[in-house]
Amino acid sequence: MNRIKVRNRREIIFIAISSLLFIAANTYYVYKESWLLSVIPFVFLIGLWLLFSPQKLFFTLVFLAPLSIALRRIVPGLDFDFWFPTEPILVLLLGLLIIRSLQERFFAKELLTHPVFISILFFLGWLIIAIIPSELPVVSIKYFLVRFWFIGIFFYLSYILFMRNKKNIKKYLWAYITGMFIVAVFSLIKHASRGLLNHYAAHQACAPFFIDHTSYGAALAFVIPVTVALAFSSQSRAVKFISWFLSFFFLVALVFSYSRAAWVSLVFGAVIWLFILLKIKFRTILIAVSMVIGLYFLLSQEILWRLQRNTTDSSGDFAEHIQSIINVKTDASNLERLNRWDAAMSMFEERPVFGWGPGTYQFLYAPFQKSYNKTVISTNFGTLGNAHSEYLGLMSEAGFLAMLGYVFILLFALYRGIVLIGKVTDKECKNFLVACIIGLLTYVFHGFLNNFLDADKIAALFWGYIAVIVALDVRYSGKIVVGTAGEAHRFRLRELKAQH
Repeated sequence: MNRIKVRNRREIIFIAISSLLFIAANTYYVYKESWLLSVIPFVFLIGLWLLFSPQKLFFTLVFLAPLSIALRRIVPGLDFDFWFPTEPILVLLLGLLIIRSLQERFFAKELLTHPVFISILFFLGWLIIAIIPSELPVVSIKYFLVRFWFIGIFFYLSYILFMRNKKNIKKYLWAYITGMFIVAVFSLIKHASRGLLNHYAAHQACAPFFIDHTSYGAALAFVIPVTVALAFSSQSRAVKFISWFLSFFFLVALVFSYSRAAWVSLVFGAVIWLFILLKIKFRTILIAVSMVIGLYFLLSQEILWRLQRNTTDSSGDFAEHIQSIINVKTDASNLERLNRWDAAMSMFEERPVFGWGPGTYQFLYAPFQKSYNKTVISTNFGTLGNAHSEYLGLMSEAGFLAMLGYVFILLFALYRGIVLIGKVTDKECKNFLVACIIGLLTYVFHGFLNNFLDADKIAALFWGYIAVIVALDVRYSGKIVVGTAGEAHRFRLRELKAQH
């Protein structure tokens, strides 16, 4: 007994001394502005979760998505970069998912006949093909892998969890909202210190969590429909009050993000919500949108002439900031966006089938800039980012078929979701379904003006919302077969068990 006490005492002393030495060393490195040792406790904790509680690790991942930081901000001078700690967790979870799927011989077979999943396979398949003639194969391979683990975890693993227990949908949404709330509070406090009406201060107020205010605004527009849905769905007065508070708070944060694209995208989502509320058919909505696009191309010259008469630049005055949305004569941000679009179209025209390689636009667009399109913020080296359009970016990087695959994913997800609204009998699930459709629609519009799907913060919501729509579609359209329920009990990722 005495020997055991002595050994326990020695172990406690060893742990205490080791902890103190680690804290001292870490304090020194933090003082030297190096955060490398600070990473070790997170790595240790993630390892424990992966081994003993992968489901909790998954929801922690969703919570951390808006809070993740680019690794170069933690360890300056690196030749590579990724979002920390989310991307390492994504890779670990994907590896575990693949290993366990092979061990249990499990796959959600019902997805093989679902048009959304077929579109995803087509999209990923074409990206693989487009890697072969890529100008920068290493960049393209990395681009594909990032898309693969985003889809593998945020869509496929989410779908499995949502199918096994619909309560996991609410957990997923609350996890992201909680993380986003922390970011929004931090950003508003940081912004307020320099003046909330200072629209230039808004550009970096969300750093280091978001690259700039545009992606931050896109995330806020994404979550507002969900917080409103939670307010309508909750039976608890406390949760209802919290949900309404979050809806108002995120709306205020969106206003002070000064992201014009995010403002317009939320208005677009609200208009489509009215169409859904009035029970206008998806076909009618699609025809109306197609007619608007057609009229734009027919009257493009006259529209451009009228837009060029607007000389209101972006500013801290909200009225002027809104007017500047359609200023394509003097507003540098709008003009630079047109420059990027024109460069993307020039790249596409030269290589319309395979493109220049997935993920390569930002490295190759410089020579395609026309002198008369350049602005005060343009660069001859093409080092200032992407194409500012999901659609044009894909066309220039991987050809027309890549863009078509992406559009098919959106069209089928939205179509199946809107048709499903009348079939869902559970009020909470219906509200979540509508919220995910509206949230997804905000990014459908936003995708014309920016592209952020290479960031975990946007990908978590984009693919997560699609997973919600597909899971509810399979659940309520009578397509749950033996392959889903009968095989599910054999597929276990520790805590990823059926909880019916």
